[in-house]
Amino acid sequence: MTAVHATSFSPTQDCLQLKPKQVIPDESAGYLWCIEQGVVRTVTWDDEGDLVTLGLWGVGDCIGQRFTSMAPFQMESVSDVQVRAVPVSSQELGLVLRSHIRFMEDLFLINSYKLAPQRLLHFLTWLSHRFGQPVEQGQLLDIGLTHQLIAELTGINRITATRLLNELEREGQLIRLPKQRIILSSTGLGRALG
Repeated sequence: MTAVHATSFSPTQDCLQLKPKQVIPDESAGYLWCIEQGVVRTVTWDDEGDLVTLGLWGVGDCIGQRFTSMAPFQMESVSDVQVRAVPVSSQELGLVLRSHIRFMEDLFLINSYKLAPQRLLHFLTWLSHRFGQPVEQGQLLDIGLTHQLIAELTGINRITATRLLNELEREGQLIRLPKQRIILSSTGLGRALG
């Protein structure tokens, strides 16, 4: 199991600011974490101790231990993150659960594509809709998107993910920027999926 920086939390403090790779504490006091800034990933470990990314969550999403039966389970910041502890009524919990189910269905559908290039293109398109910021050349993904994280979420090994990303860059479908940021071409990805 990979050690990640733990974050302390006091029930009297309702908001946390985190740097990448910091762990968000469990919500044992009956609250959820609502993401106000940044991207968080939820993770577990398999029987061999390898990290498994369960999902990526962004602004407006609420996350917490109560949504999973996975053990161990951890919430880790991918970028600079601000989360707020919020108590949740049963009615609100239903809305959050529907959102989580929709998210998981999206990932299941993406991972159903048998060919790795097709799976990656659909995943990048999904990311651009979920986390992208419009820029002149397309959609900017400024979420610290590593090749390893792409591989974990798509079921493609890291080497294949890197090779496919290089091909997409050569074809003009994406532009790599410093600090693991990429721009997805609005015309290139649409053509590839059409």
